[in-house]
Amino acid sequence: MDFPSPSLLLIAAVIWSAAAVAVAEPYIPPPLVVREVFGGLGPVPAPAGNPTTAAKVALGLRLFNDTRMSGDGVLSCAACHPSDSGFAAPSVFSPAATGRGERRNTPSLINVAYVRALLWDGRLDSLDGQPMGSMKNALHLNAELKRVIARLAADADYPASFATAFGDTAITGRRIGRAVGAYLRSLIFDDSPFDRYRAGIESALNDAEKRGLGLFMRDGRCITCHFGPNLSDGQFHNIGVPERHLRSNPEALAALRYDARRMNFAGWESLEDDPGRALVTGEAEDWGKFRTMTLRNIAETAPYMHNGAYATLEEVVAHYVRGGDPRPNKSRRIGRLKLSADQQADLVAFLKSLTGRRRAGPE
Repeated sequence: MDFPSPSLLLIAAVIWSAAAVAVAEPYIPPPLVVREVFGGLGPVPAPAGNPTTAAKVALGLRLFNDTRMSGDGVLSCAACHPSDSGFAAPSVFSPAATGRGERRNTPSLINVAYVRALLWDGRLDSLDGQPMGSMKNALHLNAELKRVIARLAADADYPASFATAFGDTAITGRRIGRAVGAYLRSLIFDDSPFDRYRAGIESALNDAEKRGLGLFMRDGRCITCHFGPNLSDGQFHNIGVPERHLRSNPEALAALRYDARRMNFAGWESLEDDPGRALVTGEAEDWGKFRTMTLRNIAETAPYMHNGAYATLEEVVAHYVRGGDPRPNKSRRIGRLKLSADQQADLVAFLKSLTGRRRAGPE
């Protein structure tokens, strides 16, 4: 998991505690403070056994978009993570294999290279292993590895692409995972208006966005979970997200129970709410907790929350203003906020300023 340094926690605590102080003017944090609190993304991490190369990224991109990775040739990885929606599906629940439904919203893949505990509940810790998990999952690509390899080997171009990326024409599950993992590590987005402001260009944010940044760091208390260069603490929290539309969707409930049974979760057959992190740990204290997602390019990744409960950023902000829904085990960090309609609009304006540009990939 990602743990912030003590200095970041101290800065965040100082800014948050200032919320109790009445001020005449909106709080506008100077770039120096923003830089100290959030920092920069830094070098892209990669496993020692799978250094990122242009050849692997190119092969991974092709595999990511290839429907032959699915059992019936209908879905690809890109079907759930389209690039024009911030690499997250623009639907309440993720697309699913033919004849199946899903129970969770698709998480964005933007800056996933920096994430240590993957998916909403943190059940995986390897970007290179995750594609194999989706391939074999009956809810997702629902494919047999041997059949996928046979399809790729029969293609006129794939063997040569694997040779360029890995040194010979052998196509294996490990190499498929490593190629897709290399591509995922290339999805690095920064250079947003927020980043340019952080770097000292004060004109990069307009007045509403600056006021929204101040609210994000103080009165809105967003920074208690969304800080650091990827705007995420990498932890798991129950923030009181409603589950009503999950309970009323038979396909989603079936998917929820199927996955819980697959995870050997006790009581899977009667579940009506998503246990979240508890599916992985089996601990009651983790019930309904989900990973804090990055806010980078958040304006592109609607709908929001683990179950797609909210269609707009305005609805997300309203959720926090009212303190979320009453839920067992809701985090004590979630409580009512005193934000006016104008302040909520400023906060949304700031969130939209987090939309950045993709970095150039390896040569």
